[in-house]
Amino acid sequence: MTQLSPSRPPPSQRRRLNSKDIPRTYSGLYGDGNDLLPFELSRNRNTEWLQSAPLQLLGTYIGIIFVFHMLFLGFLEWNFAWTVTHVAHFVVTMVYIHWIKGSPNFYEQGEMNGMTLWEQIESTSGTTNAKRALLVVPTLLCYAACHFMKYDPEYSFLNVFIWCVCIFPKLPFMNGVRILGINRTTGIDDDFKTK
Repeated sequence: MTQLSPSRPPPSQRRRLNSKDIPRTYSGLYGDGNDLLPFELSRNRNTEWLQSAPLQLLGTYIGIIFVFHMLFLGFLEWNFAWTVTHVAHFVVTMVYIHWIKGSPNFYEQGEMNGMTLWEQIESTSGTTNAKRALLVVPTLLCYAACHFMKYDPEYSFLNVFIWCVCIFPKLPFMNGVRILGINRTTGIDDDFKTK
């Protein structure tokens, strides 16, 4: 009888960590650099797709914005459509990147429940290009909206304000911060103070 060989080579032997030795990822309680749950974060479905094809991600991202802009052009003037596109981009990114927490991966046992998508991206190595795209695109949308409105003071103020609110949560010092307790997760983002 012939012995069947595995189709894949066996995984490399590595030391297994006891679950109590794995640092937790709850908001504000995780470290920085390479000590961020390498096992969990390497298998996080929220971030692994960002590492696979950054140029395809950027092309898809810009393509979706373009489609929405063309949709708005059907109903609005050219210059005002840029502001509406910027506002729509702001709403969508704030909800999906900075509001919704957790991971769709059932098997990660809730380790990411206290982290937004941006905090997970920030905590994962190899996502620099995705972070750059998510910072540059709102900036270009703000510039285009202001430029095509001919720097009208009211619309420029609106666009710059929206840009600031969109960029501010992406700054490194805002990781895990819940301003005035907005979007905090009960039991995870609670401040336990002992007397």
